[in-house]
Amino acid sequence: MPLSLAVLSLSIGFGATCGAAEPLLRRDSLQVAKSASEPTAAPEVAPFRVELLDLGFDAACAIPLSPHDRDRARVQEVVALATAELGLVTKAAGMANRIDNWRRGSVFGELAIAAANKGRPEAAMTFARFAEAALSGAQRWQQERVRVKVAQAHALIGQDAEAKRLEAGVGEPEQGKVSAALASRMPVEKIDPVLEEAERMIETKNFDLAANALLLCSEIAERLKGDEARWARVDALAERAAGSVARDMLIKSYLRLAEVRAEQGGEAEARALVAKAIAARDAARWTPDMFVPLTASIAKTMVVTKDSAGARRELDAALAQFDAELTRIADIFRAQPLCAAAEAYAALGDSAKALEVYKRAIEEGSRNPNARPRAEDLAQTCASMARVGVAPDEAAMTQLRAIRAGLGDPW
Repeated sequence: MPLSLAVLSLSIGFGATCGAAEPLLRRDSLQVAKSASEPTAAPEVAPFRVELLDLGFDAACAIPLSPHDRDRARVQEVVALATAELGLVTKAAGMANRIDNWRRGSVFGELAIAAANKGRPEAAMTFARFAEAALSGAQRWQQERVRVKVAQAHALIGQDAEAKRLEAGVGEPEQGKVSAALASRMPVEKIDPVLEEAERMIETKNFDLAANALLLCSEIAERLKGDEARWARVDALAERAAGSVARDMLIKSYLRLAEVRAEQGGEAEARALVAKAIAARDAARWTPDMFVPLTASIAKTMVVTKDSAGARRELDAALAQFDAELTRIADIFRAQPLCAAAEAYAALGDSAKALEVYKRAIEEGSRNPNARPRAEDLAQTCASMARVGVAPDEAAMTQLRAIRAGLGDPW
């Protein structure tokens, strides 16, 4: 499994509709990116998905640079990564080129990782160069985040020395991520030093190091089919991280390990890990805008473990709680939890219910009197629908376009 994006079919798609002051890629270098990422033909992506991506990116670009440059770039990145996830790599690169801060480098870094995972080292290094070129003026933590993505791409194509050089000196939030990339291609008989590194990171009780140790655990686990002794060590690591990381991170770690177990044929073990995730969720109180996405993640993993009935019960109950507390939830925190629930219904194969919930997200995201939150919710909702392949009906598409047309002062 990839470290960042879902498996990509590296091929071309093109288009993005907003401009940047000084694009990183000139026409000739964009052609380099296109040729580097085009092995055969463009993937077949339904036109409605492309329209949603274009509409979402256009909404993100409508947000004024001043004083909203950070919000604008963050949402542009969301749409660009969804575009890349659908295999429209050159289209995603074009979107990245129109981001005006370090997040341009973040998108190119993800494209480099995806290319490396597909065994395309030339494309990976092309995107890596664009990622590093985007860091002028960025803060140190921003540079480190992008530099480690580039290092991961080097690690995935076997350039271990360069990966370690790029990783040298980074702060605790980025430590261990290159080791995770190395572990993803490491023979299982050589995995023990990486396991020991994860154990040391968790023993520090440092929040960032423990969180990255959980990332290491998921990469190690993918190498452990049939190796119950090492699986026991990975399970123990997740348990020991409980007091050192945020509860939602722990829950997501249990779910990722459950998915790996299920993919390896360990359905009973996978369901036990889901049960741990549910217990960790239920041991704390959550605001509805956090509870619904967490439950949606649990439900999607339950689908993987072939417990669709349980997944639906979890989702239905979470939405009922959301509805009961709706008037206490600020309008800016309503649309994205609903999108998370819609994605989970789509994972269940219930496109009709998913669309129903997406239509609620569209409505709730249109309520704020200021245009910036409406633009953010519009962009992220479009990206979500495109990524999971839920087609808006005519009424929903009309409403999406109307929200975009209505964006303007006050922001």
